[in-house]
Amino acid sequence: MKATFFKYLFVLTFVQLIISCASYHDLSIDYQEQIQQENYESAYKKIEKSKFLNKKRNKLLNYLEKGKIAHLQKEYKLSNELFNEADILIEDHKNNFGNQILGVLTNPEKETYRSEDFEKVAIHYYKALNYIFLNQYDDALVEAKRINLQLQKINDKYPEGKKNRYTSDAFSLNLQGLLYEVTGNLNDAFISYRNAVELYLENEGSYFGVSIPTQLKQDLINTAHYLGFTSDELRYSELFKLKYTPKTTEKSLIVFWENGMIPYKSQTYFTFTQLPGRYNNGFVTITNEELGMNIPVPVSSSQNSRFSDLSVINVSFPKYEDRPSYFSNAKVIVDQKKYPLELVQDYSVIAKETLKDRTLREIGKVVLRLAAKKMSEKIIKDQNANLGALVGLFNAITEKSDTRNWQTLPNKIYYTRIPLEDQNTQVKIEATGFNGNKVHKEFEIDPNQKITFINYNTPQINKAN
Repeated sequence: MKATFFKYLFVLTFVQLIISCASYHDLSIDYQEQIQQENYESAYKKIEKSKFLNKKRNKLLNYLEKGKIAHLQKEYKLSNELFNEADILIEDHKNNFGNQILGVLTNPEKETYRSEDFEKVAIHYYKALNYIFLNQYDDALVEAKRINLQLQKINDKYPEGKKNRYTSDAFSLNLQGLLYEVTGNLNDAFISYRNAVELYLENEGSYFGVSIPTQLKQDLINTAHYLGFTSDELRYSELFKLKYTPKTTEKSLIVFWENGMIPYKSQTYFTFTQLPGRYNNGFVTITNEELGMNIPVPVSSSQNSRFSDLSVINVSFPKYEDRPSYFSNAKVIVDQKKYPLELVQDYSVIAKETLKDRTLREIGKVVLRLAAKKMSEKIIKDQNANLGALVGLFNAITEKSDTRNWQTLPNKIYYTRIPLEDQNTQVKIEATGFNGNKVHKEFEIDPNQKITFINYNTPQINKAN
C-alpha cells in the first residue's frame, strides 16, 4: 500500500516536473509565431486568451506585450493606454510580502513580474513614437526625456558597487534632439545631440554595442553651425572629419527600422560547493569559482539538521538566448536613390549586460533559496527518509529561474535621415534577408509635414539557426 502511494506521488511529481520546465518562451510560442507572420490582430487575441499572461503576477508583462502589438497595429492611442497601465504598475511600490517569500523559497517566476530595468525605459520610447504618429510632438518629447530620467532614478536606488552600467541611453538623447528640431527648439536640439555624442566619446566611441552614428555627428555639426557656435562646429568637424552640410530643403524624412526580436530568457545552472570546515556562528560558506562567489549561508541550529547534504548544489540562473534576425540589412529608396540605415540601439547587448548587473545583485537571494530547500529536505529526511527523498525531488523540480521577459521588443533599431523635396510623396523601404531574398514596403509622405517619421518593423527571425 505504501509502495503504491509513493508510486502515484512520483507520477504526480513527474507531471509537475514537465509543467514547471516550460519557460515563458515556450508558453508564448502561439502568439510569437503570429508576430513572425505579421498577423498582429491574431497575436493580440492570443495574448488576451493566454492563461499565463492573465495571471495577476504577470499583469505587467501582459500590458507590455499588448502595448507593443497595438503599436504594430498602428493603434497608437490604445498602445499608449496599455503602456500607461504598465507605467502605473512599475511605479506601484507596494510589495506583496507573501508573494516574495514564495519566490525566494520555491520559484522566482511565482513572484509578481517587475520587468528588467531597460524594459522600464523602453516603454517611453514607444510612447514617444506613438505620440509622434498622433502628431503630439510635445508629448513625444516628454516621453523621450523620461528615458534618461528613469534610468537615473533606477540606478540611484542601487548601492555603490552594484549599479547598472546602463546609466544613460544615447538613442533617447538622439531622439530628443530630433524632436526638439521638430518643435523648433534648435538650441535644445544641439544640447541633446552633444550629450549623445559625448556619451559615446566617454565610452571610447561605442556605447552598448553601438558606434556613433554618422548622421548624429552630422546633425550636431549642422546645428552648431545654424546657432553660430563656431568653436563647437570646428571641434566636432575636426574630430569627425566632417563639415557642415547646407540644407537643400526644409523637409526631411526620419526612418526607424526595428529588426528581429530581442533574445528570450532561458536558464543555466552553476554548481556551488561547501568549503571545508564550518563556522561557529551558524554559517557555512558555499563557493563557485566560475562566478568568483563565496557566500555565507545560515545553518539550522537543530542537532538533527546537519548541513552535510549541502556539499554540492546546483543553482539556476536566467540567461538570454539569441534569436538571429532574418533580415541582415535594409535601405530607404527615394527617387531611385538608396540610403543605408545605421545601427542606433542594440537591445540584445543591453539586455545581456543589464542581466549580468542584476545577477550580481541578486545572487545571494538565489543561493539562500537553495539553502532553504536543502535544509527543509534534511529536516524532513531525519524524520522520514522516503518523504525526505520526495521533498528533495520537489526541490529539484522547483529550482527554476524566472524566464519572463518582454519578448516583442526588437533585437536592434537602425535609423537614417533623408532630405525630401516637395514632390516626394512616397518612399520605399527594402530589406534583404541572409539568403538574399528581398521584401519591400511603400509609405505615403504627408506633404505638409516638415519632418516625417516612419517606423518600419521586420520581426522575423532566422529559424535555420
